[in-house]
Amino acid sequence: MFVFKIYYGKTNTFFIYHKISYYFCTTKLVFMRNLIRFLKRYSYIFLFIFLEGLSIYIISQNSFYQGSAITSFANEIAGNVNTKTYNISRYFTLGSSNEALVKENARLRSMIESSYVKYQHKTFQYNDTIYKQQFEYIDAKVIQKTINKRNNYFILNKGRVHGVTNNMGVISPNGIVGVVVNVSSNFSLVMSVLHQDSRPNIKNQRTKISGTLVWEGGDYSSGKLVDIPSSIPLKIGDTIITSGFSQDFPEGIMVGKIKNFKKDKGTGFYVVDIKFSVDYNKLEYVYIVKNFFKEEQVQLTKDIKNE
Repeated sequence: MFVFKIYYGKTNTFFIYHKISYYFCTTKLVFMRNLIRFLKRYSYIFLFIFLEGLSIYIISQNSFYQGSAITSFANEIAGNVNTKTYNISRYFTLGSSNEALVKENARLRSMIESSYVKYQHKTFQYNDTIYKQQFEYIDAKVIQKTINKRNNYFILNKGRVHGVTNNMGVISPNGIVGVVVNVSSNFSLVMSVLHQDSRPNIKNQRTKISGTLVWEGGDYSSGKLVDIPSSIPLKIGDTIITSGFSQDFPEGIMVGKIKNFKKDKGTGFYVVDIKFSVDYNKLEYVYIVKNFFKEEQVQLTKDIKNE
């Protein structure tokens, strides 16, 4: 009985192996049959292509002008194909390239002269000029945002462990963004300038007169500059920048340009419409502004309020 079971098992295994071998052989035969049928059906086309290629080769070898033209045409096609291939591969590496550029821009922004305060000590004939860094920039990426609500926010992928604290200003390469209002270990919540409580101090770059930026809702591409006396001459297209009077933003950060203005006869001030320099709907990368002198400045303000 035991011998019979072994024999039966071997017989069954042999039968399965035979079926698998038969299947693969049949598949190969069918493939070869179809390939031969295909080559027969289109044999004239293949012959034409072969003869055409042979003719072009003979012409290019025996005629200098024709050979140069054919070579130039082939190089142009190869160049176009290589360009398309490069563009496709480059597209898939843009993310890492952008992140590297943002980090480099943050490092360079921290090194520019506007991030330093100049101290000048004069004692008799001795002049000692010292530059001390006031601003540092932390690169971050926007991972969530709103732009069409009455009060809008951004969420960034940097938090407490990266050195981010509340009330830090946030800017982009194109201009002002908002202020950090809440921080977790790895993320931060930013109150956008598209918020009823956001009122940064800004100024006209040409006239140096400062006012307040407000957003009344609606169009996320524009805001209003208020508290500008109507006696000040304004021009459409004037550049509006941060004034540097607040502790959140350095002076000179782009805000936008004046697109329209009118006088409010009841108040004696202008109502100024500003076209934002930042497209908040497309915002991806930002810089969080760290002011090393902020605590000192805030303490001075507290002392004034307590008097």
